[in-house]
Amino acid sequence: MKKILILLFAVLFALATCQKKPEYPIEPKITYEGLAYLMDADSTLTGEVILNIGYTDGNGDLGLDDADTLYPFGPNDPHYYNLLIDYLKWDGAQFVETPLLSWNQQTQSYDTISFNARFKRLLFNDEEKPISGNIDYKMMLFNPLSPTDIFKLRIRIIDRALNESNSIETEVIQF
Repeated sequence: MKKILILLFAVLFALATCQKKPEYPIEPKITYEGLAYLMDADSTLTGEVILNIGYTDGNGDLGLDDADTLYPFGPNDPHYYNLLIDYLKWDGAQFVETPLLSWNQQTQSYDTISFNARFKRLLFNDEEKPISGNIDYKMMLFNPLSPTDIFKLRIRIIDRALNESNSIETEVIQF
């Protein structure tokens, strides 16, 4: 009986170690998995949504550390954000990338609203290995100057080597 258990354990161990790691390109690839609308206690839309994005990356270099504040990830650098989201407004004939504006009472001028964000590193060491999973991003999604917009979002991510993913789009959204 003991020999059978040892043999069974050896076979299971061999099968487990023979599993081939998935292979993905080093450029991240994303898929749109959905958008969940958050409701308040009175069952009215709060304007908050959770965007769900699927991802794969061949070397696992997705995400930024809090300490990543120098070039090319500094606050004034083009790669400060690694989650890029564009607002595409329906103009009656097509969806057009449109900056959103919000009135700033202190400066008495309009500020541009950005949906871009930084997400944390997905691997905690510098080991290169293929990864896949989902990112949930909670965001306020409301145009205060045009609350009846018909729009959708275009999303991309950027890895630590500055490889940009493919672009994905949400379904059409109207509050």
